[in-house]
Formats: sequence, structure tokens, C-alpha cells
Amino acid sequence: MAIDYLTGALRAMQRTITAVSALPGRKKAGGAGWPVDHDSDKTNDPFVFVHGFFGWGQYERGNDVLAYWGMFTGNLMQKLCNSGFMAVAANIDTVGSAWDRACELYAQLTGTRVDYGKAHSAKFGHPRYGEDYTGRALLPVWNSEHKIHLIGHSFGGTTAGLFASILCYGAQDEIDATTDCTLSDFFRGGRTDWIRSITGLAAAYNGTSLAMNHQAMADLERERVAWFAERFPQAPALLRRGHDVLTRGVFGVLKKMTSGKVAKPDTGLYDMDPDQSVLLNRSIRMLPNVYYFSVPHDATHPSADGTHRVPDHAVCDPFFWPFSHVTGRTMTVTPGGLPLGESWQHNDGIVNTESETAPFDKPSDRVPLPPSVALAEQGFTTGVYHIFPSYPGAHMALLGNVFRPTDRGLAYLYDLMRMINALEPVTEPLPGKETAHA
Repeated sequence: MAIDYLTGALRAMQRTITAVSALPGRKKAGGAGWPVDHDSDKTNDPFVFVHGFFGWGQYERGNDVLAYWGMFTGNLMQKLCNSGFMAVAANIDTVGSAWDRACELYAQLTGTRVDYGKAHSAKFGHPRYGEDYTGRALLPVWNSEHKIHLIGHSFGGTTAGLFASILCYGAQDEIDATTDCTLSDFFRGGRTDWIRSITGLAAAYNGTSLAMNHQAMADLERERVAWFAERFPQAPALLRRGHDVLTRGVFGVLKKMTSGKVAKPDTGLYDMDPDQSVLLNRSIRMLPNVYYFSVPHDATHPSADGTHRVPDHAVCDPFFWPFSHVTGRTMTVTPGGLPLGESWQHNDGIVNTESETAPFDKPSDRVPLPPSVALAEQGFTTGVYHIFPSYPGAHMALLGNVFRPTDRGLAYLYDLMRMINALEPVTEPLPGKETAHA
């Protein structure tokens, strides 16, 4: 399968990075974050960053060479900690399901062995226990008096939401199935006040339409061949054939990825199918005392004929151009009956902007201004997703981009974290507002 090939290729790349990081003079990241050089931005509560699909964190040796958070612009965690913030980067399954990733996040925060649950592991046929993080917790202390802020990118946003839901409300299937005194404390629930805020950056809350766009992919392949023939009519025959072969090869892989078939269960791809996202979101409950924020991304503008969206080359990293073209043609209905109309054509190259706003079944409102300390002083309601204006950039824009490295998003992240840091502590649920997805 195409996705199996791509997953293997990514893991091979990570192994290469890890091998380089093992050379003399390099050391492994992990543990309680980076040292703080000064306290110009003193952290009230630590920030825990949760990576997305195909991502990695500070337990990965290769993170010393190429950090997911920062990419080619340098290690973002180190920059944040040097500015006075306490920031750590979790290192959960790169292609795993939201459930498996949530279990791994709990183990890393508590310094315990990963327990995927007796019922869950039996249902999906994988070992119940994973890596042991005893003595290697991400934070020196974490409890109701020492809360955390979660910031999840892409699929990390969904992971953070599920993690918080289990932490607070528990997992009844695991409680019922585990009668031998081995139930993980994670599945018991009851930790209603261990998290202060949850923020999604380009979060795939409602999945991505890439899985539904196989016809658009075929159209784009034909357009690419026609574009080359028009631009380079005098190109040597060998070059033309080479371009055609390369185009067919690349789009052959992409078309298999976008065949409309749902991936295997208990994987991240499965959870990010729009229909499966609906079911997953129904299982996630919001915490009444937690602040929720989301920062959708949009890296497109209208096509010349106005029929679809195309990547805005001024803000869209070239790495995402092909995917943005495909996502920008979204106009379909999922097998489950979910209509993906014109609003789903806005995208960041990987995820539809509409999907990144908030889970469709959860209360939300729109914030007219970008993050700032002034907004925190005005106050936010807990238990509601507050959606900021779309950030003009591709999927990795706030992380430093891929082919077009930039620190432009760092200032935005600083403002976001300063705003979160300035939020008033909540001991009782604030009065709710009648809000709905807009």
C-alpha cells in the first residue's frame, strides 16, 4: 500500500537522523526540558507540545539534529525555554491512533510505563504495554496544583482533546475489562483540574478531505502534464518522457493515498478520515474548567476561474503545493453522508481550514483578533473552543516550514503563549455562553 511505503520511508528518514545524532559530540534530548537562561517570560504553568502525524519529540535522538518543533530554523523548545517559558515536547507514536498516542502522552508526563489498556489492546491485537518512562518524566511534577497547558499541532490537537477527556472522565471499557488490579490510573479518570488550557495549531479536528479527492488528483495529474507540454514545447523527447514518468509515479502514489478507502483501524489515518472523525469526536468530552483555543491555517487564494482554491505562493511552503491543489478542489460527500462543500476548499496544504476550527459537535465562538495579553485580560469562557482568525501559512508555518524555513511564526507563538500564561486560574466553571460552530 502507498501509505505503508510512505510510513516506512519516513521511519527510515528518522533512523538516519537518529544515526547522525549519535555521532560524537551529540547528546540525547529528553527529561525535564531545556535550562532556562532568563525569565523575561516567566511561565506560570508549563507548556506541553504534542506533535502531529509523522511527527516526533524530544525523546527522539534525531530531535537534536532536526526538531519537529522548529524544523530547519532551530529547536523551538530551546528558544522558548531560553525566553523564560517552561516548554517540553512529547514524543508519541508517529502514525498511531489518537488513543495509543494519548496513552503514551500520559506515561511520558507521569514517568510510568505505557499502558494501552486491556480492552483496547485485545480489541486491536497489539501488546498492552509499551515503553517504560520511569525516571524520565517530561516534567518534574504534574498534579492539580501544578497544571499544564497542552499545545497540539495537526493530529496532536485531536490527541490532546482525547487525552484530557480520558484524564477527567476515565475509560469505562477499560474499567470493566480490568478486574485484576492492573488498571492504569489514566483510565480511572477524576483528574478534573490537572490541565489549564488546550490549544490546537492547524489541528485536524474533523479530519482531512485528502482521502476523498481521488478524482481531483487525477485531474491535477493531467493538468500537470499539459502544463509542461505548453511551457516547454521544444523540450527534448527524453526530458518530456522523464517528466511524464515522474509525474505518473508521484501522482500514482498520491492517488492511492486518496482512493477514498478508510485506513486500518487503530491508526492515525483512520482517525483522520472525516467520517471516523465524527465518531471519535463524539467520544471526546470537554472539561468545563479548561480553556480551549484553536488557530486554523489558510495558505490559499481563489483560482483564476474562481472554481476552486490554489496555493498562495506568497505564504504557502512549496512542500505543500501539490497537496494544496488537491485539497482546494474539495467538493464531495463522504460515504457517511458528510457534505464537504466550498468551505472545505480553504486549506493549509494538508488539512482543510474548516476542519481546523473546532470539532463540529463542540461549542465554539470566533475571536476577531489574534492572540494577545490584552485579550486574556478581557477574559475567556472555559469549556468553549475560541477560534482565532486563520493564520496565513501552510500546515507547518508556525513550526518553521519545510522548504521555506522562517521564524515568522515565532512572534505569533510568543503572543499566543503570553496570552495563555496570563489567563485567570479557574476554580469553578465560568458561566457558559450559547455558542455553536460557525
